[in-house]
Amino acid sequence: MKTRLPLALIICVLLIGAVYAHRSAPQPKPAFSSRYTTLTNCGSGMTKKEEREAEKTGTDIPSKCRGLGGYDVYISYSACASSFSLTRGEEDISLGMQPVNWKQKTVEWRLADGKPFAVIIRMFDYGDDFCNGANKLKGESLMVQGLKGFKQIEGSVDARAANSNLRARELADKGFAKSKA
Repeated sequence: MKTRLPLALIICVLLIGAVYAHRSAPQPKPAFSSRYTTLTNCGSGMTKKEEREAEKTGTDIPSKCRGLGGYDVYISYSACASSFSLTRGEEDISLGMQPVNWKQKTVEWRLADGKPFAVIIRMFDYGDDFCNGANKLKGESLMVQGLKGFKQIEGSVDARAANSNLRARELADKGFAKSKA
């Protein structure tokens, strides 16, 4: 019995030391990268029969572009606007609205160690009244939006400013780092 107590104490001290050593060890910095989803020539996600039925009833057929991490970029249409969102199962992340004749070509996915955590999409500002023919472009921005688990990442960068793509990526990456701190 006397020999077991010191051995148990030594084991406990070593285990506690290992836990604290692991906690204080600096975490390796993630490798950030980007991948892209093209927003042209995407399918609808509907069967041909559903598409024919929608056309008969005058319903606009949405676009569904395959994204990353199980997300799809979903573009639905109304009379004068297009609504952009990311969908994954029941999850729906709004990216905003644009005129029906939108100009976005891609969505940039920010990845940390190969896993997506945010998207960057170019948004065009036509003012409050783009449905009534006031399609005069007033500005462009790169919108940054975090995915599930990273919703605190959100912001925008003036797309006409120097190094705007780099600044949008930095905004996303800094948000990732803060969420892991």
